[in-house]
Amino acid sequence: MRADPAHLPSTSGRARACANRARSPITRARTIARASGDDVDDAARARFASVNFHGVSPEDKASAALCDLLTMSAVRVVIDQMSGSRHRSPMAPKLIDYLQQKPLRAGASAWLAELMAHEDLDHRAVALRIIETRKVLAATREGFDYDWMREETLEGLARENLELSRALAGSSFGDAPET
Repeated sequence: MRADPAHLPSTSGRARACANRARSPITRARTIARASGDDVDDAARARFASVNFHGVSPEDKASAALCDLLTMSAVRVVIDQMSGSRHRSPMAPKLIDYLQQKPLRAGASAWLAELMAHEDLDHRAVALRIIETRKVLAATREGFDYDWMREETLEGLARENLELSRALAGSSFGDAPET
């Protein structure tokens, strides 16, 4: 657990500033609001109100995308389990046919709700299996490693930013007209 920066033992304030830099902008806003006695959530919302996508925060948007990804992964796991050499299930081709008729895209929860409402009991049972598999994928490190994802995301962004900056510098300095 990370120490609250307001309570760090530092006479210069350097450690406090460093700890604040390592925290997310919303966490920093909440820390500032607590220190000033303001309402924590109102202060965080007011400070970062401009960071949203049509009223949806980046965190909520990423969470929805991650839920869709986990649902898609759970479907793949269930299909692999049902079509494996040890446990061939007649439901595997039915689920594949269902996926071809109704592709799984963004809004995976609606797709899953539709599968749960299917008239065939086997389809509903598979939907429950997907829900349970999705829960396991989300809750265990073996299923989904959030720390690794964060590291990969940060490394990928750093790599992309460097490539884009190099391309900009190259086009700015390398494409100068000759006189």
